Amino acid sequence: MTILDQPTYSEPALEYANFGERLIARLIDALIILIPSMFLPFIAPWLYFALQEGSANGATVGKKIMGIRVLSADYQPIGFGTATGRFFCHFINLFTLGIGYLLMLFNARSQGLHDLITSTVVVRTRSVAQSRPAVARPQGRDHHSWTKIVSENEAHYVEIRPDGGKHRHRVSGSEQVRNFTLWQLTDGLVDFSDIFDQEVTAEMKQFAERLLKTKYQG
Repeated sequence: MTILDQPTYSEPALEYANFGERLIARLIDALIILIPSMFLPFIAPWLYFALQEGSANGATVGKKIMGIRVLSADYQPIGFGTATGRFFCHFINLFTLGIGYLLMLFNARSQGLHDLITSTVVVRTRSVAQSRPAVARPQGRDHHSWTKIVSENEAHYVEIRPDGGKHRHRVSGSEQVRNFTLWQLTDGLVDFSDIFDQEVTAEMKQFAERLLKTKYQG
């Protein structure tokens, strides 16, 4: 079945960090911020986690030592805002007497309650560098997107809607955005074959063609 009816897609072959790896990373971080937290309670740990996990590397000192990092659910750096929300969501885990953390043991992505609330995942860093496939994510019959993770610090995101498309190129926390029309894509004036493989670029064109057909026949 082609993308004209229902798109095929798969997730990158990332390795999710397990409970033990995350626990050790957390203990290392706790030791690092112990003294600063005595002088600046809440502020020191908040900035410690939010600034580091919200960076392009997505990892605190403890996570770097353990070879793991934080990504969004669509495998992008999470940014300072999401990292801040993620930090404060840890308190919800405390209110649940740690049950929120134990959720990591019972789902495929090893997500705790704080991960589920903020739509984040923790993965092994080496698997991010090794993961190259494009990820097509269906959001509905008239809206689809494709993601290509190039490296830890670089990713491409293509979104196609009835009113046109958008290409986001993220590198080390910065982002370049380019808009294009459906006609430009179907006529080959906009081409992503240097980023995505031929099968994926063909899917993009077929989906754009379907949207144009629906628009002018509907």
